[in-house]
Amino acid sequence: MIDRPAYMQQIRPFMGKNVIKVLVGARRSGKSTLLELIRQRLISEGVAEQSMLHINFESSEYAGIANADDLTQYVAKHMTGTQGIIRLFFDEIQEVDHWEKAVRSFIVDYDADIYLTGSNARMLSSDLATYITGRYVTIDVYPFSFAEFLDAFRQAAGPVDERSAFRRYVAQGGFPFQTDLAFDETASLHYLEDLFSTILFKDVIRHAGIRDADSLERVIRYVISEEGHLVTAANIASYMKSEQRKVSAETIANYLNAASKAFLIYRVPREDTIAKRTLKINEKYYVVDQGLRHAIGLNNANAIDQVLEGIVYMELRRRGYAVRVGKIADKEIDFIARRGDELSYYQVSYLLGSQQTADREFGAFDGIRDNWPKYVLSMDEFPQTRDGIQGMNIIDWLLSNNR
Repeated sequence: MIDRPAYMQQIRPFMGKNVIKVLVGARRSGKSTLLELIRQRLISEGVAEQSMLHINFESSEYAGIANADDLTQYVAKHMTGTQGIIRLFFDEIQEVDHWEKAVRSFIVDYDADIYLTGSNARMLSSDLATYITGRYVTIDVYPFSFAEFLDAFRQAAGPVDERSAFRRYVAQGGFPFQTDLAFDETASLHYLEDLFSTILFKDVIRHAGIRDADSLERVIRYVISEEGHLVTAANIASYMKSEQRKVSAETIANYLNAASKAFLIYRVPREDTIAKRTLKINEKYYVVDQGLRHAIGLNNANAIDQVLEGIVYMELRRRGYAVRVGKIADKEIDFIARRGDELSYYQVSYLLGSQQTADREFGAFDGIRDNWPKYVLSMDEFPQTRDGIQGMNIIDWLLSNNR
């Protein structure tokens, strides 16, 4: 089991407190492992195992817990008579109908330290907000960052060069189960192909009540293939029409929203950088992990600029930034990242092999007059810096401690 200290650091201040800890993210991104790490941490600090109840609602062992009443009765049966704080760990809680009612009762009826995981953002619906307003904190969980992947890969394969490991990361991504496969590339990509289908059917189609599974999958595959490019529901509808599939722009928008709720793709709006306003047309989408992209037949090496952009986007999210695409007149900035009062700008390119490419990437920042950091990230071994804009090697940036 790979330790994930960055997440434990986020969770630690809330452990033992009467506030619900909600871990959300794509299926198999490591949420269950985090629950076990939390449990082990509590035990190491002297908490009795008898005060803990851990339920994975995807296990057939708990198939009889179908709704809030079932869950309430189960907890009462197993925790009645426990002295002091009880610790409740509920994995994939969205499988229980009206679970939020049961969780609210636990807050009221017990001195409870509660941890939940879920693979669909619908669990953070208005129902949850209504029942436990102000009583929960959300922690977003993602597949391995490159730094985490590198540590895990070295544990499996021994000393390995960072550049070699990054080539594997580009192809296989960072879903943690690869550690169980010793990072075998063929086995990992087979696993990821199946995982893509599981996310589609369990976390998108079922939760959103989508009937036309084939059209949904075609739309999602298209959006992933266009990762990092500006898209609209209308131009996706045109693509579907060319595939002899008539799907309305409204339906496509619903598909994209459902896939976003399942943390399969992430929507990134555009912003007029000078006017500081959100633009309502053309957005970008990024897949949660580049290994999924490669596993469904989109060769990552053939779209390396898109893939690197996606890796940088997800890393910014891991570091706690809210991210948008910037627009200044006819120029585009790949990412504007905000975290609290901090602001930074990023351009991502595979290589700045020509003066024209370098001028384009550095020139994207023309017109921005503030003094916030600006970066051009590339795979160049000796990146250039120009006019206060810092060039960085992408691998070095991913491994940097500038958190």
